[in-house]
Formats: sequence, C-alpha cells, structure tokens
Amino acid sequence: MSGQSSLGQAAFGQFRSDDIDQVVRRHEGVLRRFIALRVGGGADVDDLVHEVFLRFARSPPDERVERLDSYLFQTAANLIRDRARRQQVRRLAVPEIEEAAASQAPATPEQTLIDRETLTEVRRALADLPERTRHVFLLYRIDGLRHQAIADALGVSISTVEKDVRRAMAHLTRRVRRP
Repeated sequence: MSGQSSLGQAAFGQFRSDDIDQVVRRHEGVLRRFIALRVGGGADVDDLVHEVFLRFARSPPDERVERLDSYLFQTAANLIRDRARRQQVRRLAVPEIEEAAASQAPATPEQTLIDRETLTEVRRALADLPERTRHVFLLYRIDGLRHQAIADALGVSISTVEKDVRRAMAHLTRRVRRP
C-alpha cells in the first residue's frame, strides 16, 4: 500500500495518536522486512522499527514531508547506518580497551567505589542535557563519529554539532567532580 494518502503530505505535529497508530499498522510489516534484510533477525529489528516510529511520533510540528513512506524508509536506513558505525567503532575499540585493562593494576575497593560514583554523576549530568545535545555528544565521544558524519546523520550543520559537543563537555565538567 502506498504511503501517499491523507497522511502522506502533512505537518507531523498535526497527527493524532489514531493517525500514528494507522501509520504503524500500515508500515510496520514492510519496515520490519526492510530492516531484517539489512541487519538479520533478532531484537535489533524490533528496536530499529520501534525507533523509526518513535522518531516519526517525535518529529517537530512544523516539519513537512511529501511522501510518508519515503520518510520512514530513509529514517530506517539512517538508523541502520548509525548502528553499523557504532558496531564498527566498538569492534575496533574492544582490543584496545582489553589491552589497556590488562596492563593496569587491579582497582582497590575504594577506587571502585569512586569510579561508580563518578559514573553515576556522569549519567545524571548526561540526562540533564537537551536530547539533541546528548545524542550528538554520545555519537561523538562514545561512538567515535566525526562531526561531519553526525551533522549528515542528524541533518544539522557542523557548527551545530561542534556547539553541542562543547556545550555537553562544559556541562559535564561543571557537574562531575573528580576526587
């Protein structure tokens, strides 16, 4: 069934929950197959399908789209690409992390407690950031993506990415106290 319907050309903010339910019913099966063909099976498919519809539901009220089905599939393709990048970064980072951990002396119980408390402070500080700033920061620092890749994936300027990274770093520096 084509995504070109009364829902096909509208501002996202005009959708009611019934409309969103209709979009999910209409597109979930084909999106699930699209994603499964690219990532294999498993829970990742469910997570990615859920994320596509979550992004659709959270779209800004003034954002317009000509073809809803194209929007949904492009969102899915972007999520798949982001997932592949994160997996590649993790595959490359795991040997380095294991090597660094093996060369370090075992942590004392006191250091373990300090590390846990610091991690809790970091999580709280990250939760206080605006969603886009937090997402940009995690893509940059955790997933290792470059500013250009983040800007392309999120549809923002490189300057916006740089400002979000600086804003997040300043916020974390203020909030997280090292002993």
